[in-house]
Amino acid sequence: MSLIRRAAERRTIQQFGDSSIPTNGSLALPSASGVPVNEETALQLSAVWSCVRIISTRVAGLPLAAMRPQGGITVPLPVQPTIVSDPFGGQNDVRWLSRRGGIKQLAVSVLLRGNGFALVTARDWLFRPSRLAVLNPDVVKVDVDDTGARTYQVNRKTVDAVDMLHLTGMSMAGSPVGMSPIAYARQSIGLGVAAQEFGARFFAQGAHLSGVITVDADLDKQGARRIKEGFEASHTGMRNAHAIGVLSGGAKWTPISISPDDAQFLQTKAGQNLDMAMLFGVPPHMLGQVDRTTSWGTGIEQQGLGFLTYTLDDWTGIFEDAWTAMLPRGTSAVFDTAGLLKTDTAGRFAYYVQARTAGVLTQNEARARENLPPVEGGDDINAPLNSAQSGTTGPADPGAPPPPAPDESEEP
Repeated sequence: MSLIRRAAERRTIQQFGDSSIPTNGSLALPSASGVPVNEETALQLSAVWSCVRIISTRVAGLPLAAMRPQGGITVPLPVQPTIVSDPFGGQNDVRWLSRRGGIKQLAVSVLLRGNGFALVTARDWLFRPSRLAVLNPDVVKVDVDDTGARTYQVNRKTVDAVDMLHLTGMSMAGSPVGMSPIAYARQSIGLGVAAQEFGARFFAQGAHLSGVITVDADLDKQGARRIKEGFEASHTGMRNAHAIGVLSGGAKWTPISISPDDAQFLQTKAGQNLDMAMLFGVPPHMLGQVDRTTSWGTGIEQQGLGFLTYTLDDWTGIFEDAWTAMLPRGTSAVFDTAGLLKTDTAGRFAYYVQARTAGVLTQNEARARENLPPVEGGDDINAPLNSAQSGTTGPADPGAPPPPAPDESEEP
C-alpha cells in the first residue's frame, strides 16, 4: 500500500476519533475503481448531483417562521426576528446571501461533508444573533475540551462556541463532528464515476479494442504507428461515423465487437442511481427510476408524504434545532411543509369541504391556504356549509323606531 493511500485511509478512520473535518476538497480518497473521490468528483456523477440538488433546494425553499405557544397551539410571532427573516443579510443587499441561498449552501455542506458551519457576525440589542456568514468546512477545525464541550478554530484562530452555528449529519457516538457520506460511500461513488467515464469514452473513441489491422509484411514500430494513426484520424469520432474506409498494401481490418449491454454498462449505471438514492434517501423515481415508483406510493401526494417523512423531516429538523437555539426561550423555528402535501385541485377542495363540515377549518382558514383574502363572516367555525348571507344580520330590534313613512306626494 502506498504512503498516499495509507495516509488517506488513516484520515478516513480518524473520523471516529479525530475531531478534524476531513478536507475532501484537497484530499481525494482512493477507490477500488481507480477514480479518486472527493465532493468535486462525486458531483460529476449525475445521481449525486441530483440528490444533493433535490434535498438542498427543497429545504431552502420551505418557509421558515419563529413560532410560540398560544392557547394550546403554536402561532407565528407578529414580527419575525431578523435571524429568521433575513439571517444572511441578502434580503435587500446583493452583496450578501439571501435566506434561500445561505440555507442551500449549508445544506450542500452537510450533504457532502456531514458538517455545515456559519459564523455569527452581528447581534441585536439583546445580544441575540442577527446575522450569519456561511463558512467552508475546510477552514474550520472542531475539538473538545476537558468538559466535553466543543471548541472551534476558524482559519487557525480560536472562535467562541456561542458565535458558531454547527449543523451535523450522521455522527458516531461521542464524536463532535458528522460523518462525510462521500468518504464512507467512496467505493460506490467511484464505481459510478468510472462507469460514467467509460460511457463517454465508449461513444467518443471506444473504451475497448474495436478491431485490428493485419498486413502480410512485417512492420516495425514506426510503420505500425503510422498505419494506426492514419486509420484513427480518418475513422474515429462522431464526425467520421459511417464513413467508408480504404486500406491498401494488403492490409485487412478485423473488427472486435462488444456492446455496452455485454459489458453491463447500462445495468451498472442503473444500479449506481439506486445506490445514490439509498445513500441520500431520495425516492428512486426522482432520479429517473420510474419502475420503482409504486414502492413510494401510488400518487404524487403519497410519494411526497414518503419523501417528507423519511428524508426531509430529518433535514428540516437539523436546521430547526440550530435556529431555535438562537431564538428566545419558549420560541422555536419551524419549517412550513404544508406546501409539499398539496394534492390536485379536486382533492384539495374535497378536503376543505370535509374539514369545514367537521368543524376543523373555517372558511377563511381554507381560503388562506389557497392564498385568497378573507371574507366577512368567514371566521365562524360553526357556520353551516350551505349558509348564505341574506343582507339582514338578524330579526328587527323591537325597540328601534319604525322606518319613515313614504311621501305620498312623490310619484311611485
